[in-house]
Amino acid sequence: MTSLRLQPAAIPPASTRTAVDTTAPTLVWVRTGTAEVTVDGVPQRLASGQALWLPASRHVVVRGAAGSSVLPVRVRGSDRDAGPLAVTRFAVASEQEPLLLAAFARSLGVLHGGGVRAAALLHGLGQHQHGIAAPALPRSPDLLRVAESLLGSPTASPSDVAGAQGLGESALTRRFRVETGWTPRRWQTRSVLARAAARIREEGGVAAGLAVTGYSGPQAFARAFRREWGISPSELLATRCAAVVADRRAAVLGPQCTGYHVVLWVAAGCATLQIDDTVTAAHAGDLVCLPAGAIIGYRAEPGSAVVPLGWLPGGTALPAGIVAHAGPESTDALIRLAAWTYTGLGPIGAGDPRHTLEALLGVGAAEGLAPHVADAAHAVLAQLSSDPADDRTTFELAHENALEPDELRTAIGALTGTTLPVWRARTRMGWARRLLRDGVPTTQVARRLGFADAASFSRAFTRAHGCPPSRYRQRELREAHPEYARTS
Repeated sequence: MTSLRLQPAAIPPASTRTAVDTTAPTLVWVRTGTAEVTVDGVPQRLASGQALWLPASRHVVVRGAAGSSVLPVRVRGSDRDAGPLAVTRFAVASEQEPLLLAAFARSLGVLHGGGVRAAALLHGLGQHQHGIAAPALPRSPDLLRVAESLLGSPTASPSDVAGAQGLGESALTRRFRVETGWTPRRWQTRSVLARAAARIREEGGVAAGLAVTGYSGPQAFARAFRREWGISPSELLATRCAAVVADRRAAVLGPQCTGYHVVLWVAAGCATLQIDDTVTAAHAGDLVCLPAGAIIGYRAEPGSAVVPLGWLPGGTALPAGIVAHAGPESTDALIRLAAWTYTGLGPIGAGDPRHTLEALLGVGAAEGLAPHVADAAHAVLAQLSSDPADDRTTFELAHENALEPDELRTAIGALTGTTLPVWRARTRMGWARRLLRDGVPTTQVARRLGFADAASFSRAFTRAHGCPPSRYRQRELREAHPEYARTS
C-alpha cells in the first residue's frame, strides 16, 4: 500500500450554499454546525444533529454555516409520493450517523443508481415508531360532526358528508384547512391510516389494520399506506431498523471498469475491495482509489458506510487501493467535500471540487498541458459524461473548443490514461450498468446511450461484461429488490 499524506485543511471550512432539486423527497442532515433551509421562501434553522424531511416539489435553498457539515440525501424518483407530505424535522442520534452516510452514498446515482428508498430512510430515522400520527380534529362543532362521520365511514365522500350537514364543499375545504392543516379528503385518509397503524401495532398483524380502513384489498391498502408513511404495513412490524435499511446496492459495487479514478472514504465499518485480481480489506477511516481502466468493485459489511469523495482523471498519478487514512478529526471536512462534489453544497465561488480533492491527496494535475488545453479537455469530458449519446468526433470536439485535434487527443490521453474512444466506451457502459440496475428496459438504455438499436447495444455490453444486459438487469434487480424479480 502506498500511503499519501492527507491535507484536510485543503477542504474549505467556509459557508456553503446550494439550491436543492426536490423532484423527489430530500432529507437535509446537519451533522455538525448549523444550517438554514429555506422552503418555499420560509427559512428554517437546523442545529447539529437535526435533519429536515422535504417533500417533493418544494423550492429549497440550503445554506450551511462556516465549518458545518451538511448532507442532502435524495430519495429515489419512484418514491416521489412516499413519506410525510409536510416538512418534518427529525433528531439524529449518533448511532444513526453511519446509516445516513450510507444512504447519502446510495442517493448519489454515481456508483449505484439515483436515490435511496424512502422506507429505508424513514425507518432509520425512527419514523416507524414516532412519525405516524393522526392529524388534529377540527374545533368547530359542525366540522367536528363531519370529521366523526368521515372516520365512521372511511369510504364516504367528504362532499356527501358535508352536504348531509348542510355545508358547501368549497366552504368545507377552506375551513378544514384552516382548522386542521389538511383538506377533508387528505385528513380522512391520514386519520384512517394512522388508526390502521395503531391497530397493526396492537394486534401484531397487517390484517387487523386493513379491517378498519375500508380498502378493497391488501394491495390497495399497502399502496396507500406506503404513500402516506413511507413504509409498508408489514415493515411497521419490524423490530430492528437495520434489517429494513439494508439495501444491497448500497453495499455492493462491481465488477466494472471506468475511465476515472474513483476516490472512496470508508466512513464507518469496513469493506472488501477488488481491483483486478487483488482483494484488500479497508477499514473505517481508509481512503481508497478504485483506478481507471481496472476491473473494480467493493462490498461493504453490514452497518458500514462507503462514501465517494470524487473522481480524478485516469492520467493522474494515483496508486490503486488504500491510499491514505483519515482520523476522526477529518470527518467533517470529508463530509463537506462529498456534499460539494455530488450535491453542489460547496463554498460560493470556490471553483471545482476536483482541485480540492487533488490538494487533499497531495497529487497534481496532469503535467505538460497548457492550462487552456487542460480546461477545454475537462469540459469535453464533462459534456460526454453527462450525455453518453453524444457521438461527436475528435475533430468536431476540438473545433468547438478552439483546439487542434492532436492537442485534444494528447490532453485526453494525459487526463484519462487512454484514448477518447476507449474512455467513451467505458463511460457508456457505466451509464448502462446504472440504468439497468434502476430497471430501465434494454431498448430505452440503448436509445439513451446513442446506440443504433438494442442489438448493437447488447453486443457491446456483452463484450464488456461477459453477459447480455437482460441477464445483468435481472440479476441486479433480483438481488437488490426481490419484488422486481417477479415482473422482470
